[in-house]
Amino acid sequence: MEPSSKIWIMAPIAARRDWFNQTLRLDPTIQIVATAATFPFLRSLITQTSADLAVIDLESREESSTSHEWLIELVDLVPTLLLMSEPDTAIFNKMMDQKIGGLLSTDASAQQLIHGIKSIASGLMILDGTLLHQLVRGSEDGSTSIEALTSRERQVFRLLSDGLGNKEIASRLNVSEHTIKFHIRSILGKLGASSRTEAVSRGLRGRLIDL
Repeated sequence: MEPSSKIWIMAPIAARRDWFNQTLRLDPTIQIVATAATFPFLRSLITQTSADLAVIDLESREESSTSHEWLIELVDLVPTLLLMSEPDTAIFNKMMDQKIGGLLSTDASAQQLIHGIKSIASGLMILDGTLLHQLVRGSEDGSTSIEALTSRERQVFRLLSDGLGNKEIASRLNVSEHTIKFHIRSILGKLGASSRTEAVSRGLRGRLIDL
């Protein structure tokens, strides 16, 4: 049978990569094009090979601004199925913008994994019910703290509050303007603001910015 879904897999832990390989071999319609243990290697595979989507396991991912930036780039680059223990609002919003992709819990079953891959390969979005509940609960919480922003978003926010433009912020942080624009959209969304000025105002009221 000809595979209808071709995928890349990224999982830092060897045992998880083995589980993905063993699980997905059960379905002849899914072909694993290549596997990676790191974000940079996955990025090179995407450049060198062809597939329908990337499956990224975040069970052991250490939270850092660098890994978050890799995720932003990859979600923007290819349809992505993320397995994570807690939802990431910024990544979810990015997927909503792309109108394709999915979030599953790291303890997703083989059936859920296969269903998620096939759904995304067909151009759909899929979201684990528990993660969705956490996202909705978080959006209903009216209080926003500095901890609600990632470390990189906090850096961007502080420079934004100093009146710097996208190009200046990108230069200060040594990243692309595209990345800065995404961070700013994420910050506005988390603060419930419609403009930079409103975001800074909310930041001052919520003590997200030190004067």
